[in-house]
Amino acid sequence: MSNTRRIVVRIAKLAVAGALLYFIFRVVPFREVLQTLRSAQPGMALVGLGFLFGARLIAASRMKMLTDKQGLVFSLSEIFEISTTATFYGLVLPGIVSGGLIRWYKLARQGQSVGALASLTWDRLADATSVAVIGVACWLLSRPADVRTTLGPVLLAACIGLVCLYLTGFSRRVGALLFPRIESAAGRLRSEWARTRVAKVAAAGRRYHEAEADFPLRVAVLSLASQLVGLAAFACWSRSLGMSVGFAELGWARSCYLLTVLLPITFAGLGAREGILILLLRPYGVTGAEAVALAFLQLGGTLTMAALGGLFELRRLWPLQRSTETRGSPAPLEEDS
Repeated sequence: MSNTRRIVVRIAKLAVAGALLYFIFRVVPFREVLQTLRSAQPGMALVGLGFLFGARLIAASRMKMLTDKQGLVFSLSEIFEISTTATFYGLVLPGIVSGGLIRWYKLARQGQSVGALASLTWDRLADATSVAVIGVACWLLSRPADVRTTLGPVLLAACIGLVCLYLTGFSRRVGALLFPRIESAAGRLRSEWARTRVAKVAAAGRRYHEAEADFPLRVAVLSLASQLVGLAAFACWSRSLGMSVGFAELGWARSCYLLTVLLPITFAGLGAREGILILLLRPYGVTGAEAVALAFLQLGGTLTMAALGGLFELRRLWPLQRSTETRGSPAPLEEDS
C-alpha cells in the first residue's frame, strides 16, 4: 500500500471515529462523562494499570517464545520495549505508520524479515483466539437475556473459526501436506527473488508446524493468561467507577469490543469501543456516561503504555542525537604560539 493510500485510509478511520464519538456525545453528554471520571477511585484505577502492565509482560513472553522459534534473539525486556514503542508510534503517527509495521521493522533488524512477519502473524492469531475463547466462556457463565442472547452464537462461531485456524497453524499434519506443495510451486517460479521469498515463508511456517508437541499449548496458556490479566484490569477500572457488573459479564462484553476493533474501521477503536460498551452494559444498570468513562479508562491504559514506549524510544535516540552533534561540531582552533 502506497503512503498516500495509507494516509487516506487513516484519515477515513479518524473520520469514522469522529462521527461515532459525535453521535455518542449527542446521546451521552460529555459533561456527565467527565463527572464520572472525576469520581473514579484513583487507587483502584492504578491497580488496573498494574494489571495491564502485567498483561503486556505476559504477552511479551508469548512473543519471545515465537521469535525464539524463528531464531530471532531478543530478551523479554527488548520484546516489551518493542511492543510499547509500536503502541507509541501507532498513536502519534496514525497517518504514516502503524504499530504492526513498527513491530515488524524492529524485529526484522536482525536480518530475518520473514521470520519477524511469521512471529507477528502467529502472535496476533494466538491473541485473537484467546479473546474469543474467554468471550464464549464468560457468555456461557453469565447467560445474558433479551437480544444479547444472539451474541452468543456469533461469539461461538468466531471462536470455532479462530481455534481451527490456531490448530491449523501448529498442526504437523497440515504442515506435512501444505509445505511440500508450496516448495514445489516455488521451484517452478522463474524469478529467483520470488523462489527465495516463498522458500523463506515455507521455512518460517515449518518452524511452528514442526515445533515440540507442547509448544502450541504453552503459547495458548500464555495467551489466555494475558487476556485474563487484561480482564482483571478492565474489572478494576469498572470498580473504580462504582460499577457492580460481574466479572463474567465484563468478560464477554470486553471480548465483543476487542474482536470488533480488530476490524480496521476506526482509529484505535475510538467510537466503536464506547458504543459497544454502552449497548452491552446498559442492561446491567450501567449508564451511558459510566460506559464511556470505562472505555476512556481503557484508552488511558493504552496511552500510558504508549507514553512508556515514547520514553523507551527517547532513551534510544538521545545518544544517537548527541553522537551526531559531537561529530558535526567543528574542531577547536589551535592558538598561535
